[in-house]
Amino acid sequence: MTEPDLRALMRLHIPEEFHPEIELAIREGLRLRHAREDDPIIGYFGGLPQLPDGFAWPGADHGHYEHVATIDLATLPKLDLNLPSSGRISVFGDTNGWAGACLFFPDDVVLNERPLPPDLAKDNRIIRRVDMTYAVVETIPGSTWFTEKLFDDNDDDDDMCDGFEAFDHAFFTHSWAWHQLGGWATEIQGESDRGLLPGTAAEQHFYPDFKPSGPLLLAQFDTDLEIDMGWGDFGILYCFITPQDLAARDFTKVSVHWECY
Repeated sequence: MTEPDLRALMRLHIPEEFHPEIELAIREGLRLRHAREDDPIIGYFGGLPQLPDGFAWPGADHGHYEHVATIDLATLPKLDLNLPSSGRISVFGDTNGWAGACLFFPDDVVLNERPLPPDLAKDNRIIRRVDMTYAVVETIPGSTWFTEKLFDDNDDDDDMCDGFEAFDHAFFTHSWAWHQLGGWATEIQGESDRGLLPGTAAEQHFYPDFKPSGPLLLAQFDTDLEIDMGWGDFGILYCFITPQDLAARDFTKVSVHWECY
């Protein structure tokens, strides 16, 4: 599994005058992958969650959500999200709806594996368990964001726009699942991701007159047929958190939904 070479694609498709601004917008994230032998383990996809005794398995009126992943924060490298240095995040998704849940449990909370609820067991709605590892990757927004920020309204250079579109297509086209923690979201339908962290040089450069609103990507989970994880027509499940809640280490209001093509 090879990540696209962002800088090589940038040199190939984008005029050099725009390279510094693209560099400024880059944010590191973690590509979440199926672990192989000798890989560091940071959690697991699918399977059964570990929950406190008496804690309800997340769901809605029509039924329980599937367990998507659990991540042990103590095993992660430092990211610009400044996540807690310990504790676990467990993510659930609703393949019969559009929602989900993201739970955070501090280390001092006792967790035990929970059996599959009857409604999920009846329909065999369980994602195959696979250990999770990671790779640190560079993430960027899509070409539309760049063209809106870099070109004046009266700019009409088709070659430059074509170059950004070719760059976008080459970077974001892949044949395997882009599960991710932090960084820029790979949004299919919406425009929820504020992308840039508050108070950074990038935010000040791209938004000199006002501050962007909206949440930051906490995690995303792509369609992954290898482990029976799917969100409609090759969709992605997103977990977004506001900068204010992130700074307060408050994960009770994380917004979870999925989009598809």
